[in-house]
Amino acid sequence: MRTRTTTALITAGLFLALAACGSGDGKPLAESAAVMCEGFVKQRLKSPGTAKFPGVMDGDYAKTTVLSDTKPWKYKVTGVVDSQNGFGATVRSSWTCTTSTEDDNTWTAHEVKLVQR
Repeated sequence: MRTRTTTALITAGLFLALAACGSGDGKPLAESAAVMCEGFVKQRLKSPGTAKFPGVMDGDYAKTTVLSDTKPWKYKVTGVVDSQNGFGATVRSSWTCTTSTEDDNTWTAHEVKLVQR
């Protein structure tokens, strides 16, 4: 259990470091959009504290598509999340999120869809 927690913390730290770096030309990394969308998805869950998203190295990790390569940068992100439903059962849901940013600091969710599998 400790190894898994340590691995998760290291992965999260690396992920945040990458997100903070950006791409060097002012354009945010696609991974930043994935992280922001996970937050938007979490806000819409019945039990957000139970949300478990796949890690960066997992095959089910979020997939990001660039919709606009100029300001405002716009992304479509798809992924899955495991969380408890209203009855306390853990369920897997697929999600799609469309988000944009002008400056990589303030992100806007344009559309967030959750579909229980």
